[in-house]
Formats: sequence, C-alpha cells, structure tokens
Amino acid sequence: MKRIIIGVDPGTFCTGYSVLEINNFNKLNNKILYISSGCIKSNSKIFSIRLNKIYNSILDIFLLFKPFELAIEKTFLKNNLNSSFKLNQINSVIYLAAVKNFIPIYEYNINKIKSCVFKTTNINKKYINIFYKKFFNINYDLDYNITDSIAVAMCHIYLNF
Repeated sequence: MKRIIIGVDPGTFCTGYSVLEINNFNKLNNKILYISSGCIKSNSKIFSIRLNKIYNSILDIFLLFKPFELAIEKTFLKNNLNSSFKLNQINSVIYLAAVKNFIPIYEYNINKIKSCVFKTTNINKKYINIFYKKFFNINYDLDYNITDSIAVAMCHIYLNF
C-alpha cells in the first residue's frame, strides 16, 4: 500500500515541508521514497500576510500530493515568547488546512525526532542535512528547514509503520 506523508518544520519566515512516500513499509522491506520538498517563504512585515501565504501554500501541497498523514514539529517555548506565539499561529493555520482536508495530524517535539531518527538528541542541523542528502541521494543543496521537515516525517514513519 502506497502512503504519502508530509513533514513540516514551521518557521516564521521559512516553513519547510517534505513529501515522502512509503510503500509496503514493514521491518523487512522499508521502502521510503523522497518525492518533493520546499520552503514556503514570506518576507512580509505583516504577519497575517505570512500566515495567509503558509495556509494557501499548504492547501496547494495537500491538493497536489494527497497525503495520508501530516507530521509536524511541535512548537516549544523559547526564550522569546513573541516568537513562540507566532510559531503557534503558524501551526494553527497548518492544522486548519489539514483538518479541512481530513488529514490526520501528528506532532513530535524536537528531542523525540532526534532520538527516534538518530538515537541521540545531541546532533546538529548540518549533520541532519548531510545525512538526508546522502540517504535519499539528493545532489543539490537543501535548506535546513527542509531537512528538518524530512526528519519529522521520518520520525513519524519509524514510530507508526
């Protein structure tokens, strides 16, 4: 059975997403394919315009790839409360897009993602980037937000399939 999983790394200026396909996934045959990825970027100073762009872009991604599930990085409370509130608003518009399309949503915190995928929480973004470029044989540069979104999707796959 073919299933499309979308991983999302929410960001205020760049929201990374990745589209992975699993096919007959089981312990003996773990066929995971990289389908697509990208960054939803907006430099608008008006935050509601950024939210609208993320919402509409995520809707377009859902319509194009018809995902089975959505895996998203859980927002954690940072030192800057304003940034945390903005990330929660971004998560909310992504959730709304998923709910409107009847796509189940799964949240994972960063430590769960790192420990599940890399068996440690002490790993940096550069290593994650290099790892997934090699894992999926990608020969072009990927934004860190994209490889973070791949890690979110991979965590979901490892924990649920």
